[in-house]
Amino acid sequence: MKKIDELKQSLATVKDEVRSLNEANKVEEAEAKLAELRNINKQIEIQTELDAQEIQEVEVKMENREVKNNELEIRTVFTKAIQGKSLTTEERALVQSAVNADGGFLVPKDVANDINQLKRQYKSAKDIVGVIPVSTEAGSFVVEDLSTMTDLINFDDSTTGLAEQQPKFKDVQYKVVNYGAITPIAKSFLQDETANFLNYLNGYFAKKAIRTENTKIFAELKNGKTAKPVTTMASLKKLINVEIDPAIKEVSVIAMNQDAFNFLDAMADSQGRPLFQQNPVDATQLQILGLPVHVFSNAELPTVATKAPIFIGALSEGVKFFDRGVYEVAISQEAGFKQNQVVARVVERFDVKQNDASAYVLAEVTV
Repeated sequence: MKKIDELKQSLATVKDEVRSLNEANKVEEAEAKLAELRNINKQIEIQTELDAQEIQEVEVKMENREVKNNELEIRTVFTKAIQGKSLTTEERALVQSAVNADGGFLVPKDVANDINQLKRQYKSAKDIVGVIPVSTEAGSFVVEDLSTMTDLINFDDSTTGLAEQQPKFKDVQYKVVNYGAITPIAKSFLQDETANFLNYLNGYFAKKAIRTENTKIFAELKNGKTAKPVTTMASLKKLINVEIDPAIKEVSVIAMNQDAFNFLDAMADSQGRPLFQQNPVDATQLQILGLPVHVFSNAELPTVATKAPIFIGALSEGVKFFDRGVYEVAISQEAGFKQNQVVARVVERFDVKQNDASAYVLAEVTV
């Protein structure tokens, strides 16, 4: 600010000088002073912008510091809560997820980020379906199936037959469900090594969470679908070429279990070229006719009576994963009383619903 004050003072001085030179009819000297005046004005504009930017940077730093302090306070209170220490009314309001006895404590954002990071270490079916973050426990949305989708209607022409052109919508409803893991923890571990306890609990929960999410997603992908048999490379290619709408081929993928992958991996064309091809952009990604291939474990996507499942199509349109986006932790001091343990319960909330069954096909191979 001092710089601007000095410039303004110089501006006032030069203005007086210009006024005096004009009164004395000293035109050339007045013009020279006017140039100096303009230069000072420009410097004031530049300095004003710099000061405004500096003020904004300070405000952002203060806001970030406030957010970090708030996150640190919530984490501290959360740690006290899971250690069974008493909380004030204000502290409890920061972390308590519900007022009833079943409610746990909301996991702080930074701890939730740790869980999400750990979950990324495992193969997640959420990567191939549509994920919709939701802020309510239940809700619905309206969709139009690809199989019944109509063209745009020309409202400028005759609307004869308009009823026949009406799109057919359906209402997809969701209701998030609590899915959790129960873990016994030694009291000494909980009390003395809180950071390690959280790391252990997060890692344990992340593995179980991915397994549960994947299982629910695959069950919904199978919902109401009749499997189409694949016996040869030609039959698989026909499914892709004929059954999948070209309009959604760009967003289509192929998902299968280990048994199906092993079966298809043995296929080759008449010239000995394998069915699976490497993505020219990403050598780690396999493709079939340009569609990315995703392989999941037999444990999560099991082979049933020698039939190994394969999902082909726009799975992101076929199934939606409604993610509440919060985790809860509850601690029971009584459950493990005899073993000098506490029992930790970690919960996440989500729902999985079939959205558009016409966007993909279910195939199977006999293994």
